[in-house]
Parts: sequence; structure tokens; C-alpha cells
Amino acid sequence: MALFVFIIGLLVIGILLQKSDAPVDFAKSLNFFVIYVSLPATVLIQVPKIHLDLSVIWVIVTPWLLLPIAVYAVLVMTRHYPPDVRAALLLVVPMGNTSFLGIPLVRALLGEDAIGYVLMYDQFGSFLIVSLYGSAVVARYETGKINKGVILKKLLLFPPFVFLIFALLVGELPWQVKPYIELLSATLVPIALISVGYSLRLGGEIDYPLFTKAITIKLLAMPLIAFGILYATGTQPLALQTAVLESGMPSMITAGALAIASGFAPALSAALVGYGLILSLVTLPLFAYLMTALL
Repeated sequence: MALFVFIIGLLVIGILLQKSDAPVDFAKSLNFFVIYVSLPATVLIQVPKIHLDLSVIWVIVTPWLLLPIAVYAVLVMTRHYPPDVRAALLLVVPMGNTSFLGIPLVRALLGEDAIGYVLMYDQFGSFLIVSLYGSAVVARYETGKINKGVILKKLLLFPPFVFLIFALLVGELPWQVKPYIELLSATLVPIALISVGYSLRLGGEIDYPLFTKAITIKLLAMPLIAFGILYATGTQPLALQTAVLESGMPSMITAGALAIASGFAPALSAALVGYGLILSLVTLPLFAYLMTALL
């Protein structure tokens, strides 16, 4: 509980900093540090702890199974809406904030042992999805062209993904360097959450019926479907709980930023990211509690 309160406190700090004279691109600077330092360090510490078995495979597969379900739901509920609205929801509904928010929230709700599963879900799921699928959506609705070379370069050079492959191949770090990598890893939670809070945007004129449908799919339907899939496959409890919580994370800030930058229903995109984050602070603990009771 104390860690969960700390998470909310860090988000509030980020929100309050919106009123300060923060440097230009303050959030981008924080994100850069997390992506290039904090997250790779966390990968190096946590990934070698994972016992590679069938449960890990299901954790990785889950976001890919949910993607076509989310896409189909968006296509159905936006069939009478303009293309920009459909494009916005195709970005913000399938993709969740599974690293910056996912790591601290899962750690608070399930404990340190779950972080390895978070990283597998995030890097082999969310990251690849935003790189491949997200780029394709933007290209399809903005320019009509897909630059495969740019996408491939982004995949191969993304630091956390590179370090994930390295950690899987090499395993545990030497004891001489491990304490220093742990110090760098410890910076992830405060910096990432302050960045999330600072980037939080609310308000604007939105279509509330469509917003309600989209947020229900994102925060309730997706984790429930994930639970059904993973429970039916006999996935190990901690892996199952982690993947379900990751499936129920609010919309990825990067996805919202892509939608807004491309002019895809900016108010609706910002609302799904912002209000989704707030609502997830209720739905995720509820899912964690229910799974603990059931499993």
C-alpha cells in the first residue's frame, strides 16, 4: 500500500510541475533518460531472474492475441465515424502503458518477482506492437505509405530491446557491477512516473458515448479476455496475474502523442490517455485483488 501511495504521489508531482517553469521538452528529457539508462538497467537486473518456461511464452503471446480483438472492436464501434477518429482509437485502444506505468504499478501490486514478466510482455509485446502496428496505422491514415526501413531501424536500435536480447543470452551480471546497475535501475520508477504525470492532459470536447466504449474495452474487456486465455492455458499464477494487469494498463502515452501529432481526434486521444490513467488506479488494484482471491 505504501508503494502504491508513493506512485500516486509521484504522478501528482509530475502534474504540479506542469505549472512550473520547466525546461522546454522536459518530459522528453525524462523519457530519454528512462529509455536509454533506467529501463536497460532494469532489464539487465530483472530478466535473468526469469525461469523460461511455457508461462513466459503465454505472457509474450497475450498482447498479440489481444491486438486483433481490440482492432476489431474499434472498427465496429467507429464504423459511422470519420477516419481520424477511427485512426485515433486504433492507436490508443490496443496499446497500453506497460513500461513507464506498468513496471511501478505491477511492482506495487504483485511484488518484485513479477517485473521480469512485465519486461517480457512490454518488450516482446507492447514495444514491437507500437513499432510495427503503430507505425503502420500512422502511415495508413496520414501518408498512405509505410517505411519498412525506418521501422526496422527503430526495432534494432531501441536500447531496452537490445539489452533484453543481451540479458537473455548472457544471464546474470558479475557481482562486481551488479550493485551499480541496480542503482541505475532504481531511477526508473520516480523519473518515469513524474514524466507520466507531467505529460497528463485532461479536458477538451469529446464524444462521451464513444469514449465510454473505448475506455471500457481498454480497462475492463482486455484484462478479462487475457485472464480467460491465460487461465485456460494453465499459465503459472504470477505470470498470469502480471499479464492480466499489463493487459489492463491505460493507453500508452506514446500512442496518444502519435495520434495527437497526426491530428487524429486530439481531444479524444488525450482524454483516453489522461482519464484512463486515473481510472486505472482503481481498476488495476481491483483486478489484482480479485485474482489473488481466485487463484
